[in-house]
Amino acid sequence: MASNVDRDYLDKTLQQFESYPYPDIPIEDPLNKDVEQLYKSSLVTARYRRDKKIITDLKNRAILDVACGTGATTLRLAWANPGAKIVGVDISPESIKIAEQRLKHHGFDEAEFQVLAIADLDQLNQKFDLINASDVLYLLPDLALTLRQLAQVLQPDGVLRGNLHSYYQRFNYYRAQTLFQRMGLMEDNPEETELGIAREFYAALRDGVNLKATTWSSGRGEIDNDQWILMNHLFQNDKGYTLPDLFEAFEQSDLTLVDMVDWQKWDWRKLFKEPDNLPAYLAMGLENADREEQLCFYELVQPDKRLLDFWCSHPLPSKKDFSEYWLEQSPENIVVHLHPCVKNFAPFRQAILDQGKLMPLNLSHCFPFIGQDSWLDRTLLTAFYAPLLDSSQALESLVCRYLKARPCYPGDLTPVKPKEAQDLIMSMIAEQEEWGLIMIEVQD
Repeated sequence: MASNVDRDYLDKTLQQFESYPYPDIPIEDPLNKDVEQLYKSSLVTARYRRDKKIITDLKNRAILDVACGTGATTLRLAWANPGAKIVGVDISPESIKIAEQRLKHHGFDEAEFQVLAIADLDQLNQKFDLINASDVLYLLPDLALTLRQLAQVLQPDGVLRGNLHSYYQRFNYYRAQTLFQRMGLMEDNPEETELGIAREFYAALRDGVNLKATTWSSGRGEIDNDQWILMNHLFQNDKGYTLPDLFEAFEQSDLTLVDMVDWQKWDWRKLFKEPDNLPAYLAMGLENADREEQLCFYELVQPDKRLLDFWCSHPLPSKKDFSEYWLEQSPENIVVHLHPCVKNFAPFRQAILDQGKLMPLNLSHCFPFIGQDSWLDRTLLTAFYAPLLDSSQALESLVCRYLKARPCYPGDLTPVKPKEAQDLIMSMIAEQEEWGLIMIEVQD
């Protein structure tokens, strides 16, 4: 059970979320159109990123949504993991009531909800394959303790997703919170009076004053949104973290980093004008650094993410570099899978199967989470992806299909050699596997 100190600490947060249940998204909103959010909520994504294991059946899997609030994240988890058992917990009875209504409205009648604190998760008498702890860890007093409590209900091969507010990215909001604390606006649960004082304060400031310029944007209508002000300027118990803080908490809780959830957007190479022509001390230092050091470098140079969104798990056994391992295998042993969220995304299917369009397609327009432009020749794209929309494919069959679609080089009409086609397809696979669109299975 949680200590009285912890209960007292959480009381302010509970009051705020009871008064303003979060998020205030209409129950009727299906929340299944955002492919990026579904992709990040999928156990398939997390487990493949963890150990390159492809999960095809979710019926015996259990997923826990911690601090589920009004059920928006829970609903996304249900959409993204069809057939899995979904459980949501939160300390706010009012939020749980809304979450239950939301899931039932969309046909997920078997989802379970309980009013429960993280410290009491052992009462569920169950371990989970995926635990989602979004927008909660930065509100709790002891990160390492909370991670240990979550790890106790995580399957040995399970994955925990959590996120923390970035201290560097949100520094100006922490300045605002400190100011409003000194003004006495956060001694009790902020309500209409405190919201009004905050608005009056910013209205009285000159537009060029730093705090107003960096935290108070009238152009997007945010200042008229009570919840936006509460979740930024008057947020009870809000705390910012750096990546070294996170890694220290992992060490204390016997967990290990799997990767950042938006790993495609943490590439240190993209910070440089000419990443292949760096000074020697930079190139050698960064190339030889471990993943944690590379991430810390990125955070210091480009703190552009509100959330440090991560996957972690129980310690991983040492393993080979998969990016090199699969390339060493015989082509007949390589099977290519399309990620289910990618396969089921209607705009992408339409773009691939619309043979009337021959213009190149930018995959980042369909999947913004890949984090970069990716213009591909439509013939190559269709030859590669069309069969994957129906089922997984052996590498050899994808090469044969490409040779049928493009048997000759356009310049001189000389035949494309099978080995050249194979090299092209394997290069495409390697790139898009790293982006997360496809998954590779090596068969013995």
